[in-house]
Amino acid sequence: MNKMKAALIGFLPKEVDPYQTLEAYAKAGYRAFEGGDLLLKGDPVENRKRVEAFGMQPLAVHYNAFGETDVDAVIRNAHAVGVQRVACYAGAAAGYRFGGGNPPTRDDILREAEKFDKVAGALQKEGLVLSFHNHDIEFKLTIGGVPVIYLMAANTEIMKFEVDCGWVTYAGHDPIAFMKGLGDRLAAVHIKDFTHGEVPREDGNGHPPTMPRFTTPGTGLLDLKGCLETASEMGMEWAIVEQDFQYNLSELETLTAAYLNMKETGFVE
Repeated sequence: MNKMKAALIGFLPKEVDPYQTLEAYAKAGYRAFEGGDLLLKGDPVENRKRVEAFGMQPLAVHYNAFGETDVDAVIRNAHAVGVQRVACYAGAAAGYRFGGGNPPTRDDILREAEKFDKVAGALQKEGLVLSFHNHDIEFKLTIGGVPVIYLMAANTEIMKFEVDCGWVTYAGHDPIAFMKGLGDRLAAVHIKDFTHGEVPREDGNGHPPTMPRFTTPGTGLLDLKGCLETASEMGMEWAIVEQDFQYNLSELETLTAAYLNMKETGFVE
């Protein structure tokens, strides 16, 4: 059985030294973090050595799908930090879900898919992978009866997917079936959990998107063991914990509890 290692994304309060925070998370059992752009502030090589010294490593840098992103700069960033994956965390559907406006049309999705695959092709030539991270909206929003996420998958070939199991579950779909359906296009897995109840969030622009009532992985509605087992069977190296908002626990407490809950399943070391 392939045992995964624990990783995280987020959980870095702005008022605290991120390196000290990551070192504390390493002591709690985490071995990697997604968000390697952090290491670009200063000397990336020295910054990577710094996190490696306390047992951490970066997993990906960010690709912003909105506007005209300099893909060559993204490639340079990935190489500078020493990662092989570039993550896109939102596209047109998420822009609509969190920013308002009109929902994307079929043509919008197809144009975006073409753009994503072009970027993925450029990255592939440099030994890099582009992964798309889903929210709930790519499953809830349908065009011609087909969820947007499936249109994206059907109209791309090179781009891979970073499946957020919590968002898939919140959308009323099965993350295990979705992961298995992706096959070798599954690049990474986010472990996120939520419980009953929804939370209105005001984003400052007069647009209050309703959000799940997030909770520590293993304490909510997510099939944690099933998702980890599937990810493990599909060869994933990392179980990447994410939680958008904290409620009753601190960031460190949340990550500690999440790590222990994942380890208890037997699929995370």
